[in-house]
Formats: sequence, structure tokens, C-alpha cells
Amino acid sequence: MPPKVSKDTTHGWLVVATCSAAFFLFIGNASCLGLVEVELSSLFKDSGSSLSAINALYNGLGWGLGIGFSLMVVSSNILLSEYFDKKRPLALIISVIGGGMGIVVFPHIFTTLNQTYGIHGTFLILSALNSHGIMFSILYDVSLANSKPNAMAILRQVYRTVFDPELLRSARYTGVCAAYLLLYVAYGIPFLFLPVKNAKTGLSKEVTSLLISVSGISNLASRFIMAGLASTSGQRRRLFLSVSFAMNAVSFLFFPLFSDILFLSVGAVLFGFSAGIFVSITPPVLIDLFGVDKLSSTLGTNYLVIGTGYLLGGPLMRHLSLAMSAIDPVFYTSAGCTVMGMVLIMTVSCNGRNLARILKMPKRHFAPVSIPPVLPVNTDGGIFTISYQKY
Repeated sequence: MPPKVSKDTTHGWLVVATCSAAFFLFIGNASCLGLVEVELSSLFKDSGSSLSAINALYNGLGWGLGIGFSLMVVSSNILLSEYFDKKRPLALIISVIGGGMGIVVFPHIFTTLNQTYGIHGTFLILSALNSHGIMFSILYDVSLANSKPNAMAILRQVYRTVFDPELLRSARYTGVCAAYLLLYVAYGIPFLFLPVKNAKTGLSKEVTSLLISVSGISNLASRFIMAGLASTSGQRRRLFLSVSFAMNAVSFLFFPLFSDILFLSVGAVLFGFSAGIFVSITPPVLIDLFGVDKLSSTLGTNYLVIGTGYLLGGPLMRHLSLAMSAIDPVFYTSAGCTVMGMVLIMTVSCNGRNLARILKMPKRHFAPVSIPPVLPVNTDGGIFTISYQKY
């Protein structure tokens, strides 16, 4: 962590910009994985070679994206708690806006580069572009360059932060982690499988890139909306989070049920808009549920779970599509995973009193019934009178 710095200053907003740039690179690259699979399928004419290359894509990039996401994004988000106090929710939300921009821009970058330089040249250029993520860390805190930290001490501190024993014993925290694991197992599926499905149904690569960009535009719009609502109450933020899970589950159903570009666009809009909400609002919700003093632990573990979801989602759904000899079951399974995550997040984040405040309804509608002990009147006849408290 950086040394003590002034809160809510210009340097803090510079850190926010670098966090957003990191999300731009990561989410933008992740949105192109399905396009990469289509190109690999056409590059390798032999089905066995194609299958091996695609399996390497899902497993290798799954590990790469999961680890890279943790190294590049987790550290940047945790730093924001050191630079902001009153404006921390707004800073956390703005820091992830770059992800929406990446979804809008990267599919067109990939398509243009592939047409000009081929798949090999595209990979080289994108890897060079991603290497610029290393430069973002320079803007976090230059004074760290003068220190010589002990590597093992840092690893022990990271372990104690991510695997906080107090949090791991919490049922609420376990439920949140399970909800996000289910959500992110499904999150990358449209990026991976929608281009393949469109190729089989005869839609062009340009149309597929357009659909992904449409989801990116709606994603970006929802992130700006969440930035405007950063100062809303914690109860409303948790309500927005639950609604975004539900919208995300519904969006998956458009892709197997429809092949018309209009309905596919509606599904892409719902997917992008819902994703923008839960990506933006997750850090403030974690603060609401567990406190700002636990932000490093909760956010670190949350991103570890997200990386695990990315790692598992692609290969698992790939094997499911091969076993079923169809792509549509992948989208239905993803919708089911998201629904289960929604049920978990609603269970751990809301109770009757919170729901009453959200909906601005009287608390008495949600108050538990109080029943006093049974009062015996005539024990000889075995008759008892029960008195209920009126409410």
C-alpha cells in the first residue's frame, strides 16, 4: 500500500483513470475470444487440429485472463481505498468504466487487424498493446520505487488479506462469493459462443462485432448511470445488484431462442446493461455489507472468485457444447447459473427491514409476529388459553 496520502485529491483521480485503462485492456480482450475461436476454426482445416487449438485457447487464455485480471485490476482497485474517503463509491464506479469502452472498441480493432495482418499479426499487435498495462502501475505511487519490500512478506500479507479467517467464517460472505462464482462462470459465454453460433447461422463477422459493440455501448451507459447514482443508499445499491443479476439471466435466453438480428441486439443490450451495473456497483456493495475496513479482503477475494469463474466457465461450457453437440444448451445453462447467483445474492444482502426501507413501506408489514408464552387457565380439564399480542 502507498504511504499516507491526502484523500480525494487530483492524484487519486489519476489512479482512477489508470484503473479504468486497465479494465479497458482486460475486458476488451475478453470480448474478442469468440471471434478468435471462429478464426482458429477456419485457420485449421483439419478438425483435430482445430479442436486442439480451441481447447488451448479456452484453457490457456482462461488461466491467462484469470491471473492477469488479478494482477492488473485487483491491486488498482484496492489502492482506491487509500486515495478516497467521501468520494470512494464514485471513484470505484468510474474506475471500471473503461471496461465498457473496451467492449465497444476491441471487436472492431480485432476485425480490422485480422483483415489487414491475419490472425498471427493480430495476436502480435494485441500482445504489444496489452503490455502497456505494465506502465499504468507507474502512476499509482512513484514513492514505492524507492523502497525494497520483502517478497515473502508481501506474499504473506496478500494471503492474510485475501483469506481473512473472520470473513471465511461468515455465511453471508460465503454466499456472496458463491453468487459471484456462478455469475462469472456464465459472464464470458456470450463473448465466447455468440460468434460461433452466428457463424453457423450465416451471420457475418461484421454483424457479430456489431452485436458485441452494442452490448459494450449499453454496458458503458449503465456504468455512467451507476456513477450518477453512487451516492444512493446502500439498500438501493443492493437492489440494483439483484436486478442486474435477473436482467443478465434473461439476456442469455435471447441468444438460443432467436436468430433475427433485432432480437439478438435486444439480448446484447440487456446483457451489456446488466453487466455494467453489477461490475460497477460491486465494490460499494461490498463496503455496505462488510465495512470499508474489510474492503481489501472482500475485494481481493471477490476478484479471485471472478478469475476462477473465468477459468472454469469457458472449458466447462465448451465440454457441454461438445457433449450435447449443440451450442444452445450453453446459454440455457448460463442463465440457470445466473439465476442461482441472483437467489444467493438476494438472500445474503436483503432482509425484511432492508426491503421495507427500499420500497418505502411501513416496517409493520415486515415485522415478526410476537407470541407470548402459553398461559394455562384450567389444568384439570386440559384447557389452555393462548393470548396473542395485537400488532
